[in-house]
Parts: sequence; C-alpha cells; structure tokens
Amino acid sequence: MTELPDLQGACVLLQPLRETHAAALFRVLRDPELWRFMDDASPTSEAALAERYRRLESRRSPDNLQYWLNWAIVVPTEVIGFVQATVTNEAADIAYVIGREYQSRGHATDAVRAMLAFVEEALGVTTEYATVDARNKPSRMLLERLGFTLADGEDMQNLRFMRALR
Repeated sequence: MTELPDLQGACVLLQPLRETHAAALFRVLRDPELWRFMDDASPTSEAALAERYRRLESRRSPDNLQYWLNWAIVVPTEVIGFVQATVTNEAADIAYVIGREYQSRGHATDAVRAMLAFVEEALGVTTEYATVDARNKPSRMLLERLGFTLADGEDMQNLRFMRALR
C-alpha cells in the first residue's frame, strides 16, 4: 500500500502525508510547547522534516513488516497537524499532533476517528493502541471518547491505552 486515499471526517480532511506538506507542518510543529508531553523534539528544520516525510511516503518500514500510514490534517485549506498509524498484522499504534491554536475544537477527535475507520476497514485492524503522557489530560480524554481504555498504567509517566474491536 503506497497510495493512501484522502479521508474525509466531519470537520477535517486527511491528506496522505507527503514531502510537500513539510513547509506547512514545520510552521505548526516548530512550537516547542507541542512537544512537552512527547519523547521527540520539534523538527530542527523544514528540510529535515521534508526528508522525513519523503522516507515515510513508502508507507512501509524498511523490513516491510509494518505499514507506516500518515496523514496531514487540513481545515479547511490550512494544514493544522497530522495523524499516524503504524500497523503490524491486525494491530495499530496511533499518534496525533494538532497545532495549539486548533486544539479543543474537535479536530483531533475527528481526524483520529477517520483514520481508525480506514485502518479497520482497509487493513482489518482489530486492536488499536496509543501511548500518552499521564499529564496530557486532553489526549487521554480524546482516547476515552473514542472508546480506548487504559491497558497499562505501570509506567506512571506514559500510559498505554487500547481499543479492541473483537
């Protein structure tokens, strides 16, 4: 699967992430506050982000065991963040980042919901996971709204959520 479709949510459009999204997403992702609950850091340059997105366009891991599915979130013509799913067999690990000025408007919930519907239908995913910093209450609430439950709370900083469809 190298070609991903656009996905339409109720209020967002998901476009398959491409190198051409780097400029718009760099403007969103360079905000260091977005990364306070994540292990990664903000991208160092637009060129580095473009190179990363170019590698992700293959939609597969180098060992070909995982699908790397990434979409830019667009509202209505502005790129405001991204969603991603790493799919192995019938399981998906998901992540999402939304620019701060677009948070708390339902965009992330809508984007994640659209992505999950796609991986379930197109790839037969039956179990979905997300890891969230315990201090990130809005992200925890998003997952709970979508039916995720706490699967592993032993690590007091990084909480593992799961949604099983069967």
